[in-house]
Amino acid sequence: MLMQIFNEDWLESLDTFEEVMWFLILYLIMLVVMAIFLKLALGLFSKSKNTEFGRVFLTSFLITIIFAVTFLFLGGWLAWVVALVLTWIIISASHSTGFGYAILISIVAFLIYVLVAWLIGLIIGVTLITLPF
Repeated sequence: MLMQIFNEDWLESLDTFEEVMWFLILYLIMLVVMAIFLKLALGLFSKSKNTEFGRVFLTSFLITIIFAVTFLFLGGWLAWVVALVLTWIIISASHSTGFGYAILISIVAFLIYVLVAWLIGLIIGVTLITLPF
């Protein structure tokens, strides 16, 4: 019953212990990168509190769990709306910012990610991110 919830193709790619460990290592790297960008965005706003890396890492972890669970049970635009609103609530609650600042922080963190990915791609000559505009 539990396996019917998950995508079967994705589950087949994690059939050995080594593949599960590589997935967890890549997930940890992604969390660290996400926490760095979120910490940079939080640092730009003087009203935000609790900006030490451990607290920001925990926020990043909660955000990824919320996105995973939301997209597991919902789909389409509704999943995006629910996940983003919950993300903004978590950012505003755990870093003592207002809801508007949480929206602004998430936008700035995403823009930092796009800028860094674009610069790294420019340096090594590879397209790391495709922008819709």
